[in-house]
Amino acid sequence: MKFRAKMLDVLYMREFQAIAATLAKLAKDCVMIVAQERMHFIVNEEHCSTSSPLVWVSIASKDYFPEYQMTPARPEQEFIVLVMSAMHLSRSLAVLRSGSSSSVHSCKLNLKQIQFPCISVIASVVSPNSSEPREVVHDVPVTVIPASDWASFMLPKVPNTQIVLGVPSLRLLRSLIDKLKNISPSLIFHGSTAGELNLVAESEMATITTRFSRLLLHKPDQGQSGAGAETSEPEISCSVDTRKASAFFNALQLPNEEIMIGIDSERCICLQLDIRSNVVLHSILPAVCV
Repeated sequence: MKFRAKMLDVLYMREFQAIAATLAKLAKDCVMIVAQERMHFIVNEEHCSTSSPLVWVSIASKDYFPEYQMTPARPEQEFIVLVMSAMHLSRSLAVLRSGSSSSVHSCKLNLKQIQFPCISVIASVVSPNSSEPREVVHDVPVTVIPASDWASFMLPKVPNTQIVLGVPSLRLLRSLIDKLKNISPSLIFHGSTAGELNLVAESEMATITTRFSRLLLHKPDQGQSGAGAETSEPEISCSVDTRKASAFFNALQLPNEEIMIGIDSERCICLQLDIRSNVVLHSILPAVCV
């Protein structure tokens, strides 16, 4: 079993660090699935507190890693599945942040066995006081999941949704939901095919409705989970846990301003952040009874 990858582009390295920082704010542990052409990170409710949502990130290896090699334990296997501390991974990549005083030339990820299996994060940096590059090495301990247990760690599927709306004001949405969590334990997402999204929080004292209009209506993704569930109904709604919604939006460390919100009536809310064309962050907020 072997895995090694190398990043050279500074922008991609910072995005990768921001993804790890986002996961670290959501859970203690994360699952890393390494395939031949993609890398996935999953934060599952089984591995985190009840107030954290299900979140996963899919990264096309060719986008971030000009050098990428993966050899599974056996030729017939398609993946390497690892569990690690999300915080340790985030801290090991902290040198890649834009606020760092050092200039980062490259970053390598190597799966190795020292006294324990680990992902070795090796950053080549040049400090302001020296022109010679030096290597900053962090070994992140991992648990290698055997193939017999993969069923509990597989990549989630994106559910069918009836309406998908693009909301361009991510910061506004984050601030709004953070305030609404103190008013109501549940939050209603009410979308329409006219490009309108209403967020409704109800309490004994008041009902607060925030309306987003003239939103771009996206076609539900049919490639992830079979036939699409696009509806002829003009309006769809779903109630979710306000704390889980707030936890997701407050965890985001990426600079994107637009997020796609898919509504599956009375089942779930699907959130999708397109970091770039082949690097996508997903979250599912399950419906709650009001």
